[in-house]
Amino acid sequence: MRIATVAVASAALVAAGAGLAVAAPAPASSITLKASAAKVRLGDVVTFTGKADGLNEGSKVTLQVKDGKKWVSLPATAKVSKAAYKLTDKLDKKGVEVLRVKDGSTVSKSVSVTVR
Repeated sequence: MRIATVAVASAALVAAGAGLAVAAPAPASSITLKASAAKVRLGDVVTFTGKADGLNEGSKVTLQVKDGKKWVSLPATAKVSKAAYKLTDKLDKKGVEVLRVKDGSTVSKSVSVTVR
């Protein structure tokens, strides 16, 4: 009787372990961001590049600027190609602009560009 109980418990543990292996989470997505310049003149075009690991080929990243406590999407977008993207934007507001890129719930760390 004792051997049968151990065998049933072992079978249950193996089955539970197999179920967990099948339900492994998908790899996390991440986006990096780099600006072509840290300081620019008013109206200069800045190129933003980065890697987009875990995002679907052809998905769209959107450049955002921090406005107070909220992030505002800019018209600048790019499609992910070979796990990377490149986009440009003209900065037309003096001061320090804090920017990031976003795709769905995946966001990059922010970068700062000083506009003189």
